[in-house]
Amino acid sequence: MTHDECMRLTEGLRSPDKEKRAAAMEHLAGFGHEAVPILLPLLHDPDWKVRYRAAEALCMIQAPDTVGDLIRATADEKDHVRYMAAKGLREFGTPDAVPALSCLLSDENEYVKRMATAALDTIREKNSTW
Repeated sequence: MTHDECMRLTEGLRSPDKEKRAAAMEHLAGFGHEAVPILLPLLHDPDWKVRYRAAEALCMIQAPDTVGDLIRATADEKDHVRYMAAKGLREFGTPDAVPALSCLLSDENEYVKRMATAALDTIREKNSTW
């Protein structure tokens, strides 16, 4: 990925158009592990929509070294970001995420709670000794 392409795509995540943000996220995710260093700092962006799309792309990429970042994103102030972090952690199925996901069971947003429950169920199934 060239520097110009990277800049264009990260700016696409800031678009006021939801479809353009989604397309930029999918394009970034398509670069796989190469996009991870670009996406990780975006999990701390002031704009929750950028944090949400960065988390979504990381969920699609499934790079094991991003689990800790997604765990931290479960504490985001915005429910959309917490939801996407829980969704990504469900895909990983790692027991390391259990404490963070357990905290989400009392989240104010019903969708976040449901995703946390689904993620914990998946982790339980993948790790039958847990």
